[in-house]
Amino acid sequence: MKIRCLGAARTVTGSSYLLENPRGGHTLVDCGLFQGGRQTELRNFDMTRYMPNELDSVVLTHAHMDHSGLVPRLAKAGFRGPVRASAATADLLPVLWEDGARIQEHEAEWKSRKNNRQGGGDVEALYDLEDAKVASSLLVPVPFETEFEPSPELYVRFFPAGHILGAASVMVTAEEEDGETKIVFSGDIGREGQLLIPDPSIPPKSDAIFMETTYGNRLHKNLDDSEKEFVAAVNEAYKDGGKILIPAFAVERTQEIIYLLSTAWHKGLIPKNLPVWLDSPLATLTSEVFLKHPDLFDEESKKLFDSGMSPLRMTTLKISRTAEESQKLNELPGSAVIIAGSGMANAGRILHHLKHNVWRPNCHVIFVGFQAQGTTGRRLVEGAETIKLFREIVAVKAKIHTIGGFSGHADQKELIEWLRPQVHDNLVLSLVHGEESSSLEFEKLANRTFPEVTTRVPVWLELLDITPRERAFRAPEGVESLIPAGARDYRDTPEYKSLMNRLARLKTGFEPRKTPFDPHSLANLEALLNMAEEIILREAP
Repeated sequence: MKIRCLGAARTVTGSSYLLENPRGGHTLVDCGLFQGGRQTELRNFDMTRYMPNELDSVVLTHAHMDHSGLVPRLAKAGFRGPVRASAATADLLPVLWEDGARIQEHEAEWKSRKNNRQGGGDVEALYDLEDAKVASSLLVPVPFETEFEPSPELYVRFFPAGHILGAASVMVTAEEEDGETKIVFSGDIGREGQLLIPDPSIPPKSDAIFMETTYGNRLHKNLDDSEKEFVAAVNEAYKDGGKILIPAFAVERTQEIIYLLSTAWHKGLIPKNLPVWLDSPLATLTSEVFLKHPDLFDEESKKLFDSGMSPLRMTTLKISRTAEESQKLNELPGSAVIIAGSGMANAGRILHHLKHNVWRPNCHVIFVGFQAQGTTGRRLVEGAETIKLFREIVAVKAKIHTIGGFSGHADQKELIEWLRPQVHDNLVLSLVHGEESSSLEFEKLANRTFPEVTTRVPVWLELLDITPRERAFRAPEGVESLIPAGARDYRDTPEYKSLMNRLARLKTGFEPRKTPFDPHSLANLEALLNMAEEIILREAP
């Protein structure tokens, strides 16, 4: 079984893995959007690596856009095969894709106007509303732990991953000439005891695992402590009389924050007269999808449903549905909670609220999720004194709160415990969906904890050849000659490190701020550099 890492390799976005079926055909596990910086996002436009016209099917772990957001672009490129996902994921995706299409169309329209003023041409939208509808028509819901066959003699089952509603880990079984190969794609692994969603399940043992490492280098705060910290931040902001801005992902995180605020309100832990606004049409729609699937909630939330009290509705919650209503929120006197998308503050209505409030000392911004490199959210949590919003430099005077305990991702300790029951002598572990530092640190821990396991951290576009049993990983042809005796990995060699350093220096020399090159030139340069990286990985120089 050959697998090419099309995304989420030493980064947290663009999750996608192209499987070459030993019996013929190709299947994608995830087809995620790249987010976080212009150069990274340019990767979204080149679909040739995804083989849209040769691809048999797509299998999605869950609905987050970094795992599913390129499917409409794939449909735009001609793909018409089935897109299989859990039932809840299949309900969420049309809402998310159509919202994404509107964002893409708006961005393309804005960039086209700017280009035209400078004598250039129109800019292509990544995908439009029609592409999103075509993608939605390809969705095929599949129950958990029900086997299906996306291509000949390739068998797949979903296992609950505990990350968001409908999230799954994927087990792929391939029939090969010399036996079966079983591969698990973890998707995003949830935490034990999180709000609303049950704990993740553990897939059966396999030959290889592609495992997320978003928080592979850190531990989360205790959830109870995080809830107390959140309530304290809300009360502090209320006393200051400022707005409380919460950038939140529309799927799962918004619902958890509403659940938490509702609980705190009923217990008298936050002021009874504090307005709470949900300013996200997308989060409003996804909340309705959540209410269609109470069977997927944890036991505590199910009991609330059975008692007639929905955990996703609260007396003081108000919904802002139109752009005009959203704008008026910034004119409200006094304190108010405003929950708005996006979760990394890189798009959506939260940007307008930041522009109107982040320069005010009595404003409080509460981040309750992961902030990727290159996003506005990441710059704020790292202490930026100014940020750029709508082509305007805005001073940051607001108090920034970062509360990690609400993460839907397992932390380092929880990842080890998820992995432990699946360990055996011939297991090959590929660490993905994490920033490079996180994946590499988790690799060291995994090596110490499970020395019998072969671990690796793939790079973007790397091709892995997973074979059954004791031949679980075959190094790329030609690389063996570079490996000194006793070395664990060819990446330890000075030859490899030297070449990669030269490539990094070359790429840095062509940053947009240093050259007049247009984005297409930069995209071509990046493609050449990535091709060079791939050649180095597969062939001796």
